[in-house]
Amino acid sequence: MNTKNEARHNASVIFKEVVWLEDFINKRLNCYFDSQLEFMAPEPIHLTVGQSKYSDFILENELLNIERFIIVVCLALHFKPKVFDKFLIKNKALDKRFTEFGGKIDESKSIFVPTLETIAFIFYGDCFESRFLMYRLFDEDHLFSSENVIELYGDNSNSFLSNSVRLSDEHFQYFTIGTSFNPSYSSNFPASKITTSLKWEDLVLDKSTLDEVSLINTWIDRQGEILERKDLEKKINKGYKCLFYGSPGTGKTLTAILIGKQNNKSVYRIDLSQIVSKYIGETEKNLAKIFDIAENKNWILFFDEAESLFSKRTGVQDSKDKYANQQTAYLLQRIENYKGLIILATNLKPNIDVAFSRRIQSVVNFSVPGVLEREKLWKFALSGISNLPDSFIKKISSSYEISGGLIKNIIQYAWLISKQHNVPISEKEILSGIRRELSKDGKSFNNQIA
Repeated sequence: MNTKNEARHNASVIFKEVVWLEDFINKRLNCYFDSQLEFMAPEPIHLTVGQSKYSDFILENELLNIERFIIVVCLALHFKPKVFDKFLIKNKALDKRFTEFGGKIDESKSIFVPTLETIAFIFYGDCFESRFLMYRLFDEDHLFSSENVIELYGDNSNSFLSNSVRLSDEHFQYFTIGTSFNPSYSSNFPASKITTSLKWEDLVLDKSTLDEVSLINTWIDRQGEILERKDLEKKINKGYKCLFYGSPGTGKTLTAILIGKQNNKSVYRIDLSQIVSKYIGETEKNLAKIFDIAENKNWILFFDEAESLFSKRTGVQDSKDKYANQQTAYLLQRIENYKGLIILATNLKPNIDVAFSRRIQSVVNFSVPGVLEREKLWKFALSGISNLPDSFIKKISSSYEISGGLIKNIIQYAWLISKQHNVPISEKEILSGIRRELSKDGKSFNNQIA
């Protein structure tokens, strides 16, 4: 089914659900203002599998009517907020709104925003003990929290029921247009989805590195079996953590992307510049945003330059050390609980805290490629843009110990110079590019193949 059809089917079902909500509100208020009337809860529409993404979600998770009702309230706030206008009525005797209705006024939009107290009033009326169920619906183990379906917001300093509710972005998108959620980079989600058009054959790694990467792919392939089998539950980790370390340009990021590509999983690179904060507690909050959104999506989380976040703990000399160590403890806990794949990448392996190392299943060394690997990299990089002789490629491969990332920079430089002078790429441009890259690292260039 295409996106347009998905949206049409979802809209049809959600419209009927909002009608159910409106009927519920009318009957509850009629009974509230006329005690002679007996309240009869309206029945929701009958849902069937395949009817819409929304109906599939309700049925697959076997949601109770109150759970379904809360989701409908969130949807109504987006598409038909006027269904709550009746709660704007004032108690004439007191010249203020009815306290028992709960809710709050959004002055910027001039609308009534229901709270959990409003929802409890509509669904349960004055049945006091039934309202206790509202607390249980937002336990961390409940679907609403564990699957990041419903988010609570607002000032709950007076009571838990003072919170308002909203659908998470991912479920709002899924229930409406029927597509999977891929969040964009923002202050609430400081991470970017990374992709590549390259394939495994374009990546040159030594055998020991490829063997470690193969183990990661095997874990992903068997992840479902690990989660389903009770006998494996206490023996094999539900999540998988890797440390990629090595010099810049040796293929750490590309390998992470290709693992995702092979296994049809999104890879998100975490922007640590937006995560790490000098203010106490802010780093933990920023990390929580990432993990809360990523939880149960089975995304691959890629922490580049991870030493800035996963560095060794220090002895406690002052309050700053104390809070830094608390930050590390929080990281350990969130990483331990993540059920997907986490990849930490660093150029400085010795700086990673030993507590993280104990929780890492694969430590993968991305060394500077050897002569044979460099020859493959050079041939791949020059393919289609130059006809330099194999003898020259063999010489530069054996003479200059450089990574694949640097080779890419050299080829780009040589290509631009050749275009600037309207000549083919020659050995001169390649050697000039090598000199240029080595000088960046303060290394001297010896023209050993002149």
